[in-house]
Amino acid sequence: MSKPTHILAGDVGGTKVLLSLSEVDATGSSKVKEQRFDSPEFPDFETLLAHFLENTPPIFAACFGVPGPVKDNAARLTNLPWFVDGAAIGRRFGIASVQLLNDFAAVSHGIAALTPQDIQVLQTGAPQAGAARAVLGAGTGLGVGFLFPCGAGEIVMPSEGGNVDFSPGNDMEIELLRFLRRLYGQVCVERVVSGPGLANIYAFVCEYEQHRPVLLESADPPAAIAEAAQSKKDIAAKHALAMFFRAYGAFAGDLALLSLSHGGVYIAGGIAAKLAPEMTQGGFIGGFLDKGRYRSLLETVPVYLVMNTEVGLLGAERLAAHQASA
Repeated sequence: MSKPTHILAGDVGGTKVLLSLSEVDATGSSKVKEQRFDSPEFPDFETLLAHFLENTPPIFAACFGVPGPVKDNAARLTNLPWFVDGAAIGRRFGIASVQLLNDFAAVSHGIAALTPQDIQVLQTGAPQAGAARAVLGAGTGLGVGFLFPCGAGEIVMPSEGGNVDFSPGNDMEIELLRFLRRLYGQVCVERVVSGPGLANIYAFVCEYEQHRPVLLESADPPAAIAEAAQSKKDIAAKHALAMFFRAYGAFAGDLALLSLSHGGVYIAGGIAAKLAPEMTQGGFIGGFLDKGRYRSLLETVPVYLVMNTEVGLLGAERLAAHQASA
């Protein structure tokens, strides 16, 4: 790279969008501008992007992590009524190279950019160098990605793992599944392990234990339920959060078994970082290990809580910088 150039990176979510503009050269990169937007306030991604790009220099390369499957560099987003087209963005904003990828593929790429201060250990395990790693995170939805060894490095594999069927692990979760089937028919794990999923669990607990579901009337029910559970102001919220963490851990354990992720399981997403103290209290790891005869294997798998909520943006920045230097 003979002279400085500008790159654009974005982490697109159902609740928020993070955008970053950086200048890169042969010696590294420096941040020019970073901004957060509330996703529901915009009719489409290009309108949001136009706000960010007012009075900015020309951009050579851009990379955006988006929530949903990407095909032909375009995606119809899972929890937003947006269609994002990389080629259209390039034409409209004069960007030579625009890459879209699944949001948790971007998070997976960002794992390499984390520092020790960005990670909290939930289970030490026995990490193996060069082994597979799994990445997941609950927010507005539930994202999943994998890193598999490939030659001297590793390859990131995107997935829509949050949309596999929810598998109950105890009698109470069987009742939860019956409750959710009345609402949705097919019940994917995202209906349980996500912000809206926490609200679903709370609604179930209130019906099952005969409480009035007052917190569902809040402006932000998942946040209100989490706060009431933390402060022990609402017994149904406390029970719902406990069920949420067990289901979250059980799904993480499923992914560890599917991928044999002896390199570690990384828990990203806004919910985990906000509820870090509760994540360490045993319910999550209890669900993670509750696999019968495979408990001993899962005890060897490291489990890490990602405290840096911009890990997806870091991954997109790494890919945009690579495009600019290619």
